[in-house]
Amino acid sequence: MVAGIPADLSVTRLRAIAGTGLTELGERHGLQGLLVRNGDAFQVFYATPTGEQVIPGVMWDATGKNLTREQVSAVEGAIPTVTIGDVPTARIAVNTASPLRPAAQPASPAGSVQLPGGGLAAAERTSAGTVGNAAAPHLWMFADPQCGYSVQAMQRLQPLIASGRVRLSVIPVAILDHQNTGRSTIDSLAMLSKPGEQMVAAWSRGDLQGPPAADAAARLRGNMEAARAIGLRGTPTLVWRRPDGTEGRQDGMPSDVDALVASMQGG
Repeated sequence: MVAGIPADLSVTRLRAIAGTGLTELGERHGLQGLLVRNGDAFQVFYATPTGEQVIPGVMWDATGKNLTREQVSAVEGAIPTVTIGDVPTARIAVNTASPLRPAAQPASPAGSVQLPGGGLAAAERTSAGTVGNAAAPHLWMFADPQCGYSVQAMQRLQPLIASGRVRLSVIPVAILDHQNTGRSTIDSLAMLSKPGEQMVAAWSRGDLQGPPAADAAARLRGNMEAARAIGLRGTPTLVWRRPDGTEGRQDGMPSDVDALVASMQGG
């Protein structure tokens, strides 16, 4: 899926307009990717098979993986950073242009047994909002509040939370800023300004207004550090502990929540 609306602009015309500011990204799923830059701003376009139209937007696969990230990661300067707070040294990578996982490290499949460096240990050190039955198996979800797949994952998990089968901790991170002009950071700071027991509800109902709390920026920095520590590839990313002590992980939106709960329960 490419999240964007086709424009009445041919590839030939786009090349003429962009000139030296155009970079070829190669082909994915039959669509040619083109990155156009103007100073610090850039936009990715996907050409339709006929070349008569281009689609400005981002390509996702069926699991919620952002394929455009991978394509632009090799382009110098395409990875933006956002400064949180008023501390010049406190810079956080919040890009979607490059996976947070080091290139040499293979992606872990859904439900992998052990996370490098201890995924749960990293998750437990984060600032998160928690909902659900305290006695239920505990699931941690790294989520960008602006990520549609994170929202869908929350919707799929909500019935399990309401029925007492799952206790969920949502860890706000900001990785989509370059797509939404910094809105991911703004919303993450707003979530982290709420008490832990109110954070998830505020996100679910869109109550993310008002100035951030004094410690919200530090909380977000800690969450981003945890994301890098576990090699976060995108959101949502779920981690949990199985009854035998091993750690489970799901990169992307869970397709089978019952299987997820069974893994948490040892079934």
